Formats: sequence, structure tokens, C-alpha cells
Amino acid sequence: MPFVEIYKLKNDGSQEIIAVCRLKGNAVQCGGQPVFIENLKSGGIRDYSSPKENKLFLKDGLLFLEQLKYNFKSGYLNASEVKYD
Repeated sequence: MPFVEIYKLKNDGSQEIIAVCRLKGNAVQCGGQPVFIENLKSGGIRDYSSPKENKLFLKDGLLFLEQLKYNFKSGYLNASEVKYD
């Protein structure tokens, strides 16, 4: 099952997983820090694969998971590549 982990940089330099998003059927379900998850649900993420500034939401499934790594790639927040378990 495809999933992505989202990490936050801690003060000591280590990383903490703050959310895990998994593909369930055709949609994504995320668990983790409630405020972060609510922002993903309500605000969505940018679709960098589209020339327009389209937004992706959990209902967009695998494309949403694939685009997380482009939306969270800073020194503070990072998303993994899509992983499979």
C-alpha cells in the first residue's frame, strides 16, 4: 500500500514524523498532528505537475501522494518519496 511520511526538523537536528498519508482505495487518509492534517484536508497542496496552479486534495489519491514531496521540501518540513509496504 503506497504511503508518504512527512517529517519536521527538531531543535536537536533529528527528524520527527508528524504525519503519515496512505492510499486507501482511491483516496488518501492521513494521520498525525491534528492541526497539520486539518490544513492538508482543507487547503490541499499545489499540483506541481500541472502548468496551472491547481490544487490537489486527499480525494485525488496517488497524485496527491506523489506531489507531497514537492510541497514539503524545506529545511523544516520534508516529505518522503512514495513508499510501499
